[in-house]
Amino acid sequence: MIKYAYLLVLIMVSSYSNSSELAYRNNEIVNPKALQSFFEALKSLEMQKTKTVSIVHFGDSHIQADFMTGVVRKKMQDCFGNAGRGFVFPYKIAQTNGALDIGFSYEGVWRHSDLLHSSNCDVGMSGYTLYASSNAKFTIDAAKKEGNYAAFTKMTFLTNQGSFSPTSSLCNFNFKTEKTRNVIYFDVRQDSLEFAPVLENGDLPDLQGIILENDNPGVLYHAIGVNGSTLAQYVNCQNFEKQAAVLNPNLVIVSFGTNDGYRPSAGFCVSCIKENYEVIIAKIRSQNPNTAILLTAPSDHFYQKRDNPNAKKIADVLLELAKEKNVAVWNWYDIMGGSNSILEWKNEGLARRDLIHFTREGYALQGELLYEALIHQYLN
Repeated sequence: MIKYAYLLVLIMVSSYSNSSELAYRNNEIVNPKALQSFFEALKSLEMQKTKTVSIVHFGDSHIQADFMTGVVRKKMQDCFGNAGRGFVFPYKIAQTNGALDIGFSYEGVWRHSDLLHSSNCDVGMSGYTLYASSNAKFTIDAAKKEGNYAAFTKMTFLTNQGSFSPTSSLCNFNFKTEKTRNVIYFDVRQDSLEFAPVLENGDLPDLQGIILENDNPGVLYHAIGVNGSTLAQYVNCQNFEKQAAVLNPNLVIVSFGTNDGYRPSAGFCVSCIKENYEVIIAKIRSQNPNTAILLTAPSDHFYQKRDNPNAKKIADVLLELAKEKNVAVWNWYDIMGGSNSILEWKNEGLARRDLIHFTREGYALQGELLYEALIHQYLN
């Protein structure tokens, strides 16, 4: 089954390559031995010795919309089983975009803060915090997209205080506290529910994320991104380690660099970038030293109408860290073609006119390539 799915990906990627002028170079993972614990977890899942394998993918706007990560999630779950949708967030309440496969609507008054505008960085690993008023409600729709398999039997709320409760339900449910998190278990799978805040000791709750799981064995793929964010902002986030530990990741993928390097080359601090990556690696390993870590290099992009040389500098830093910190690296900058390759992607309809972001088709192809690189190493 796994090898069959891998062959389908190879056919899809190669058929696209044959019909375009793009050439994908060295679609492989540097230092794949650093992923050994993750591959062992996948093997254990295949042999039905483990119920869940958790992947957490942090990043910026390339991740928040879930176009690329959604492809990797589906491929992984098609092969290894679907344990749930994983991390979701009602970005609509925060007046920003989010994944298209999960719908959110809301009523009442809400306030929000985010990673880019929070002075004390108390937004948690999601990069966003929502603050509910007494008349606030939100509805989650996990059946928004036809063929979507995001129905859930377990919801975990990531909050600083308080929680939320269904306003009504057609089945029984009960609350539990697990690792200081409020969790709701349902005895029947749910796909659409309305929630209202629970007043505790006179305080209304905040919300920093929701984790959706079902009762199936398989993969959880949590995509967590903030538009415009830098790694430097993430390393200062309160509750990052504690909340990341709730996800119990077997693999953490870190995808930053576009905004970190979006500045004049003369004022770019390479040593600062390296230090930030060293800090985030230490934060991840502080909760679980055995968690595998994969760093992905930023894509080629333009800054002030010119190719940005800082992208390659960041890619080179990640290759250094692969040797020094025993992490794996997926050098997306090199794989997509290196300097000025974003122009080729735009000409093929795979990158946007801003020469920074990709089209949905471009992100889908990137997801196919990342999955191919991971599964190739797993099978070999």
